Amino acid sequence: MVVEAPAEAVGPEPAYGRRPPAGSASHRWRTALACVVPLLAVLWLLHSWSTVTASVRHLTAAHPGWLAVAMLAALPTWIAGAASLQGAVARRLPVGPMLAVQVAGSVANHVLPAGFGVGAVKLRFLNRHGVPLREAVAAVGLDATAGMITHVAVLVALLSGGFLHMSGPPGGLIATVAAVVAGLLAVGWALPPVRRACRRGWTHVTAQARMLAEILRVPSRAVMLWGGSTAIPLLHAVTLLFVVRALHLPLAAGAVFAIYYLASSASALIPSPGGFGSLDAALTAAIVAAGQSPTSALAAVLGYRLITVWIPLAPSACVMAALVRRGHL
Repeated sequence: MVVEAPAEAVGPEPAYGRRPPAGSASHRWRTALACVVPLLAVLWLLHSWSTVTASVRHLTAAHPGWLAVAMLAALPTWIAGAASLQGAVARRLPVGPMLAVQVAGSVANHVLPAGFGVGAVKLRFLNRHGVPLREAVAAVGLDATAGMITHVAVLVALLSGGFLHMSGPPGGLIATVAAVVAGLLAVGWALPPVRRACRRGWTHVTAQARMLAEILRVPSRAVMLWGGSTAIPLLHAVTLLFVVRALHLPLAAGAVFAIYYLASSASALIPSPGGFGSLDAALTAAIVAAGQSPTSALAAVLGYRLITVWIPLAPSACVMAALVRRGHL
């Protein structure tokens, strides 16, 4: 999977794919990277402190009206997450607690890699509300799969439409990535552990496909699952767009959307807690590649993270505590 949950934010960022089994080589590498990336981000911040302070000054001069609109745009991600979860489950769930679970997932993503935290909270919530563990695991996985599919579809559409200005044509970038992935798969197939992993992955994919086909037979569930999964990253991209507008950066809406989808996809390869480090670096690099200065790019990322992570942190922790106290988690 090439994408992630983003995440890391007000409302859930989808957990694209399932976590590797504990103790596996993949799990150990991902755990190590999840710890190293935030450390590297802190070291970079300390090394580039003058850029950071300049970015903070730039952010403090941002248009307050646009920042307020950005905060409002981020809030419906909780509703979209609740709709997606309900679409993944056959039985009806209590709306209020289900919405609160999305809020509580924000703080959980600061303990586990972005997407996995909210996934663990959802799993606990479903199990406490009578959903058998096997069914709850399948529902959370289905929710993540729908998010992955919609994320990739929108990303390909944005790059194919040329919304992100790059030195080469987007089609060439897509073809290059596809060729590299195909080459890696061809080399990896010669190794027995890789073949076994591919077979297990194919079994999981076919099971998810069967579940998605079953949901398509129930229009109300299909609308909630696919609509919610599509809306979550779109709302995050809209939030980033309004922050960009607040900073008066000359980026078109299509370019901002492409930047967000591309950066969140890249950051999913190294899922750090809350997306800290990986998503920040990917977003900053993408905005700089789109022709903005490092100071302006970092200011946009700081504004986006302030709205989607730091401001909701205290309310999310309070909601988490309330859910535990009332027996919903």
